[in-house]
Amino acid sequence: MSPQLATDHPGRERPRTATGPDRIPTSVLQRRVDNLARALHTRDAIGQAKGVLAVHYGIEADEAFALLTRISQHTNTKLADLALTLVTRVRERRPALPQHCRVVTEVVQDLLERPGHPGAGRPVRDGADR
Repeated sequence: MSPQLATDHPGRERPRTATGPDRIPTSVLQRRVDNLARALHTRDAIGQAKGVLAVHYGIEADEAFALLTRISQHTNTKLADLALTLVTRVRERRPALPQHCRVVTEVVQDLLERPGHPGAGRPVRDGADR
């Protein structure tokens, strides 16, 4: 089946592009939908990671986000990937009370100590020291 041709300019026929609302090409709309779906998925992981760090270290959500951002930059890891890794690894270790154990600090320290990353070897203060 050949695409329909637009003939609004005589002698310059071109394939007609499928459009959605406001005549935006559907490929652009699909990319927007995909980006929004990805953002919703990563937003959950980042929110959970912020919660883990906030409870464990006794800090505010914005401070927890700043910590995640710093770790992300030091390890050259996308923020969403880092957050998902942190939450998954803490969940796998199943701490009874995150604010009373070292699991979170150990996971964060391990993430920072990945070989070849600029943040390797930097100590992380445990929330129990507060």
